[in-house]
Amino acid sequence: TPTEAPATLTPSVLPPTATATSVPTATPATYPQEGYGPFDFPENINPLTGLPVAETALLNRRPVVVKISNGPRGIRPQWGLSLADHVFEYYQEVGRTRFSAIFYGQDAEIAGPIRSARFADEDIVRMYKGVFAFGSADARVLTRLFSTEMSNRFATVSDVLCPPSVEYPLCRTDPEGYNHLVTNTALLSEHFTQAGVPNGRQYLDGLHFELKPPPGGEAGVSVTTRFSIGFYNRWVYDYGLNRYVRYDDTADDPNGNNEQFTSSSDRLTGQAIMADNIVILFAAHSYYSRTPEIWQIKLSGYGDALLFRDGQIYRVNWARTGAQELIALTYPDGTRFPLKPGNVWFEIVGVSSEISHDRGDWRVVHVTP
Repeated sequence: TPTEAPATLTPSVLPPTATATSVPTATPATYPQEGYGPFDFPENINPLTGLPVAETALLNRRPVVVKISNGPRGIRPQWGLSLADHVFEYYQEVGRTRFSAIFYGQDAEIAGPIRSARFADEDIVRMYKGVFAFGSADARVLTRLFSTEMSNRFATVSDVLCPPSVEYPLCRTDPEGYNHLVTNTALLSEHFTQAGVPNGRQYLDGLHFELKPPPGGEAGVSVTTRFSIGFYNRWVYDYGLNRYVRYDDTADDPNGNNEQFTSSSDRLTGQAIMADNIVILFAAHSYYSRTPEIWQIKLSGYGDALLFRDGQIYRVNWARTGAQELIALTYPDGTRFPLKPGNVWFEIVGVSSEISHDRGDWRVVHVTP
């Protein structure tokens, strides 16, 4: 286990981060050596993080999935991302990425800005059995989404001014703005309960958590994921906080040799965006439409993944063999790989994406066939 960053890679070369996020912690004295999961989680343990929750009642509902914008850069920082248990970032179109954030063990008083859904959200909402807040979509995406069994769990565009309410859980902070649709995740969940949608605890087993890093890792101090010339991010492991800190792009970089970053933060909490686990998922991408650009991402079956935890990287596999199952992280023999107790960020890239590394500094360039 590395105890300090390699001399050739120091996080201090990047801008200073925002305030550290206060999160539940696990210690050897309180966390079982065998960890939790992948099945039969105790009632008070969040199966998405492997951590105890402040209020067990929070787990007695469906997870809340919110589609959050990541561009243009002027909409950053977003609201609520530091409070999500899982976040998926994937390529949207015209160079941009977007987030699907899953709130379960914690609520966000404001989450957003909310933007439109994509085909990949069908898989994400189904695997978490969640309720879903999004701001419309292409007609073809809407047709597919609203033809599913989940359509009664969708909340979409609203012209109601904030603050949100149980009756109108999505609201606009600016009636003229495209990037000002937000929600309160607790009110959104209650909205569906009052609408008669079954909103009890769901079966969300499948992940495994252990406090001690497993053997077999390589130095994984940082990872840059480059989706396009204008959308790229960097995660750097902070040895004092024992977490990865996120940095976002600040300028277009056509040649890939002058990327510029700034620390990412949460407009709601004022906290830095951090993660205990970074998972780079390699998944097949295919065009549904070239004009306008619409992608389909295959989030079922099997694939390769890079998993970063505790300053180390592991080459693992991912699997999702059933529509209602979470994405599982596994060893080659199929046994579950232990995540670090805490939150998870998934960066989804194409199966042909390019990987390079130098002394713990990793780089993944998103490429589609």
